[in-house]
Amino acid sequence: MGETVKKIEEVTKEVCESLIKPKEKDIEEKGLYIEETLHKLGELGFFSVSFPKEFGGVGLSFEESVKASIILSIYTSTISMIIGAHQLASLSIFLFGSDYLKQKYLTQLNKGKLIGAFSLTEPHAGSDPSSIKTTASLKGDYYVLNGTKAFVTNAGLADIYVIFAKTNPESGARGISAFVVEGKSEGLAVGHKEEKMALPYLPNATVTLKDVLVPKENLIGRANLGFIVAMKTLELGRILTAAGTVGLMERALNESIRYAKERIQGGLPIANYEIIQAYLAEMKTLLETSREIVLTSARKKDLNSPDLGLYSSIAKYYATKSAVDVTRLATQIFGGYGYVKGYTVERLYREAKMYEIVEGTNEIQKLIIANQILKG
Repeated sequence: MGETVKKIEEVTKEVCESLIKPKEKDIEEKGLYIEETLHKLGELGFFSVSFPKEFGGVGLSFEESVKASIILSIYTSTISMIIGAHQLASLSIFLFGSDYLKQKYLTQLNKGKLIGAFSLTEPHAGSDPSSIKTTASLKGDYYVLNGTKAFVTNAGLADIYVIFAKTNPESGARGISAFVVEGKSEGLAVGHKEEKMALPYLPNATVTLKDVLVPKENLIGRANLGFIVAMKTLELGRILTAAGTVGLMERALNESIRYAKERIQGGLPIANYEIIQAYLAEMKTLLETSREIVLTSARKKDLNSPDLGLYSSIAKYYATKSAVDVTRLATQIFGGYGYVKGYTVERLYREAKMYEIVEGTNEIQKLIIANQILKG
């Protein structure tokens, strides 16, 4: 197993160097090569490192999946985030879906033949999913879905959507159900694409559902179990999000070290000055502590630890907060150039902020952490 794991990490780096590095600016700044890159990564198993082989996965641990995600995010935030959102859909089906749903969708998702999206947030329901207004009414052999989803990552790119809707609107969180909805379904429409401060080619848009017919077999788990489906899936999604920031921090540090050695001030490389050394030391410390808490939380998943939820929130909170600090320091090291578009650290600084918001804001993570520790 150790040799297999080592090979996976080596292959990840090799693939990123050959497939992504030469096209990075085109992917991040022009939105080119995204679909063909995703197709190739899917074929190579990057969508499914920790999924069982029987469902088209590689069959390794969740920790190894997280390590691969860290390496990938050093090279591209856009592709990394697309795959992360895709995996939320795959994980929902894997954790709670019927054998029918797994056979119909999961293998194709894991091979990259289908792209998935996870649709929980609504225009007026973000941190409080119990207040979603999308409804699903059972009519014979179909559920009829109506409503609007917001900030759906992979909207328009996705072939299937995991959509959460109220099947019992009077019951709050206990009245939510989860469904697999095909993107080609009549009545499903992708709306306005959000123009963000970073990641312009990461697809984020509204999705509207008007009398969309969904076969009752596409219900994930049981009716009114959707809140649990969402929360358990997001526990893993938060670890993957945190992994993305570890890769982002590593890239920011590498860029900063290179620049500090090359930039001459007062006749010396700025790396010779103690203030720059202090910045680099702080960045390295934040990076490595984040890496350790992220990998620890991944191991909690592999061990089926009862405190997985606590550690996934700690990892998400600490790593994403650290990413903002690390990229801020990187822009300081670059000085005026750190504020100029076209320099990698400027882009990374803007990207880092997004991670504090997605998969549950950091304020929500602190509430989860506090609730968990006060139970003891």
